[in-house]
Amino acid sequence: MKKLVMKKYIVSTITALLLGTSSLFAIDAQNSTINPFEEIRKLQQQMDQIFNRFHQKFLNDAAFAKFDSSFAASPAIDMQDNGKNYTIKANIPGVDEKSINITQKDGMLTIKAKSMKEKEEKNDKFMKKERFVGEFVRVLTLPKDADADNLKTEYKNGVLKIVIPKK
Repeated sequence: MKKLVMKKYIVSTITALLLGTSSLFAIDAQNSTINPFEEIRKLQQQMDQIFNRFHQKFLNDAAFAKFDSSFAASPAIDMQDNGKNYTIKANIPGVDEKSINITQKDGMLTIKAKSMKEKEEKNDKFMKKERFVGEFVRVLTLPKDADADNLKTEYKNGVLKIVIPKK
């Protein structure tokens, strides 16, 4: 039993060193069990932090400023189960309703929208530019009982609302 715990500790320590994190796996010495779902959740949180730091550095680096408009943003969403249907709300500010494209295939719902390009004068010098102009894309895996063929949409005040009935 002690050998198994020691092996798990050594493997987790080596993995943590390779990934540059402190203690990736928390081992309960009394239980000597590892909850794989908890470890995956921790790893996901650490990866989110790494990507958030990279994204912040990327956005603040003037050398990469010209690439910013070529990447698609992923709008924040809320998804609710209302009993008879699912409701999805996505923040997609600054787009024309006609530019929103919603498709579904094989249980995947894709939301795409393009925000309007602003005319920029070459002589304009921005001290700071944070408003997004470009394309929004979000792909969602729908529950198996979602009837995406009969979805209804509404776009109001920068929020896209999608209601998908259940089968």
